[in-house]
Amino acid sequence: MPMLLAANQGLTDLEQKLIVALISAIIGAGATLLVHVLKARAEPRKRISWDATTDPAFSAIADPAIQQKLNITYDSVDVKNIFSLKYDVTNTGNRVIKDQRFRFRFPNGTRILETYMSPAPEPEFKVELEPSPDSQHVTYKIGHLERDQEVHFRFVVAGESADPWDAVPSNEEGDVVIEKKGSAQKKEDRAHIAPFLVSMFLFLTVPITLGTVLIDEAVSDALSTIARITLLVYALFHVAPVARTIRDTVGKVGSNRTADTYNASAVEGGSIVVVGSGGNINGRVMFAPPGD
Repeated sequence: MPMLLAANQGLTDLEQKLIVALISAIIGAGATLLVHVLKARAEPRKRISWDATTDPAFSAIADPAIQQKLNITYDSVDVKNIFSLKYDVTNTGNRVIKDQRFRFRFPNGTRILETYMSPAPEPEFKVELEPSPDSQHVTYKIGHLERDQEVHFRFVVAGESADPWDAVPSNEEGDVVIEKKGSAQKKEDRAHIAPFLVSMFLFLTVPITLGTVLIDEAVSDALSTIARITLLVYALFHVAPVARTIRDTVGKVGSNRTADTYNASAVEGGSIVVVGSGGNINGRVMFAPPGD
């Protein structure tokens, strides 16, 4: 077809070969891109994404003088401070993961008051609490985790500080990528920025270049149309990742401008309910009533 179109326009053999080579290059690039995208999606990978948070029991009471007046009990056990720790894992790969272990390490001086999962995992996940080397470690094994399935580990600990605590993953089969939730997606999205910009640049410049190099207008218009369609399809593969990158960047800038604020109120003999059976914070704050 390209040869017939070029021959009908009375072009020389060199010009005809140039047109055929250009069209073949455009179609070949599009086919290569499609194969690459399909292969990347089908490539087997084991990946677990995690997210962790540490919530102090009375973060709203920032005044140390008031904190010292608080008497904290958890199940009738007096403690200095209390923290709620959360560690969530999700199978974000495309293969089932078996016998995945997480060993949670807590700093010296930290007392583990509760170890539980909320919500409780399904029995098919085969989650087990395994023996740990000492009281500062807790080890869980997840026997079976399908794609997009999640497990939520929860801890209530006491001590001066809960930091630094972390989880050490291990798997006898290996080849399991463990990363913070969202990091892999953001990394993959950023990799689409350069191809998107290049494709848009070529989308705007290649048709103009074809129109100035080739003599015959009908041939140049046909080639320009093929180039536009191919480059546009190529750019569309990158639109969603680039849009997510822009959204995350704008959201990060906005969040950095917003400071966390806490509104706390205290009354004489007041109490704050925390977590667990019998867990509470009892505080007595002495202050003069308004108007005195």
